Amino acid sequence: MIKNWYQTWFGNEYLTVYAHRDNDEAQQLIQLIHSYIYLDKDSKILDLCCGQGRHALILAREGYQVYGIDLSRKLLEIAKYKKNPDQAAYFIQADMRSLPAVNSFDLLLNLFTSFGYFETDEENKSVFLQFYQALKDGRYFVFDYFNDRFISESLVPFHKEKIGDVLVEQERIIEGSRVQKKIRITKNGRHSTFFESVQMYNPDQIFKMLDDSNLSIDYVFGDYQGAVFEKNSPRLIVIGKKI
Repeated sequence: MIKNWYQTWFGNEYLTVYAHRDNDEAQQLIQLIHSYIYLDKDSKILDLCCGQGRHALILAREGYQVYGIDLSRKLLEIAKYKKNPDQAAYFIQADMRSLPAVNSFDLLLNLFTSFGYFETDEENKSVFLQFYQALKDGRYFVFDYFNDRFISESLVPFHKEKIGDVLVEQERIIEGSRVQKKIRITKNGRHSTFFESVQMYNPDQIFKMLDDSNLSIDYVFGDYQGAVFEKNSPRLIVIGKKI
């Protein structure tokens, strides 16, 4: 695996590659959350690994007190200054393994496969322990991860596309228990290469880590529309709470 790949990947190039992950998709997931979690208007929400703030800003403009945490300074700058001119949400740079919050939030979000980045199971599991630390007693989390079986059965080894004036070439493999991606970007004759490497956990492994972290599982969905989770679902979306 490529160590610490997440320290360099999440910038302008990332936004180009994932431009199809837009506010409409974010709104779908927010609607699903509202269908199963009741939030008072004074609720405090943490969007952990918030990126450019797609979900955080929707919730902030609904009137909640929202904080976004991410490691990427570049994505936080976009969230703060380009997407958030009315300063509806607060954005903070921090590592998800060490959150500056204790018993503070009514809802914690960890969305769009912002999990499994680290080299060891212990490091990855520590993120769930941070969920527990940051949440108030009995309050909620939403965890959105890929379904490992779907990834294994639908992986496209190579994909090439032009996005505006940018050529994006992606190579994907499953190596051991990690899904690895090499992303080559060409713009104005200049090339740059980035990597993704995410640990593939099956649903039972995720459920065990949540349980070990004193986090209950209330609902499990297979997509952003709220379909029941099945073995071939594209996503593994868990709504639960701090016990």
